[in-house]
Amino acid sequence: MKTSSLAALTTYLLFALITTNPSAVEALVLDTEGNPVEWHRNYYILPFVWGPLGGGLTLGSHNNSSCPLYVTQEPSDLSNGLTVAFSPRISRLPFVTSSAELSIKTTGSVTTCKLSLVWKLVPESIRLWYVSTNGNSDFLNSIFRIEHFESYYYKIVFCPARSPIPTLCKGLGIDYAEDGTRYLAIGDDIEPFRFVFKKAEQSQTNIKTVV
Repeated sequence: MKTSSLAALTTYLLFALITTNPSAVEALVLDTEGNPVEWHRNYYILPFVWGPLGGGLTLGSHNNSSCPLYVTQEPSDLSNGLTVAFSPRISRLPFVTSSAELSIKTTGSVTTCKLSLVWKLVPESIRLWYVSTNGNSDFLNSIFRIEHFESYYYKIVFCPARSPIPTLCKGLGIDYAEDGTRYLAIGDDIEPFRFVFKKAEQSQTNIKTVV
């Protein structure tokens, strides 16, 4: 489908959403160009400002193991990292809305690890949890939400409605490990990170080999 046709379709769907459910429009998650974030499309998850906060999210090893891979952050703000795609648990809308339950899958990577690249939360210590791959969108530990932080910035939250551990209802942030790796994590001492979403065109999607 041509770009113009996709734009027309998006405009039509957005108009239909406005006329049928105005409150849903206020909850739309927008990308860096001000367009609604779409389900199953590729996006880079980036810090809300460039500089010392680092770059985009990627995958890395943990405890010298190449499988499963963990979600980490590129230390350089010159790197967008790897793309992700969002999938709804229950949604009839074509766009991602704030607080909708969803799963997140890293895309654009080539890896020797044959496990799923769907995100899930795993315990690192008593008060610290990391985001790993090998998740399953049907399991509670793979359910996330995107919530407005401020302005056009967002936080990614682990807070499933049916969570047996309500104290884990927290925003994802960055944990700086002793070896310098920046792990995506939640914990008592982890501040929620402010993210933005940059749409990746097919020809621009990064392909990274992770071993």
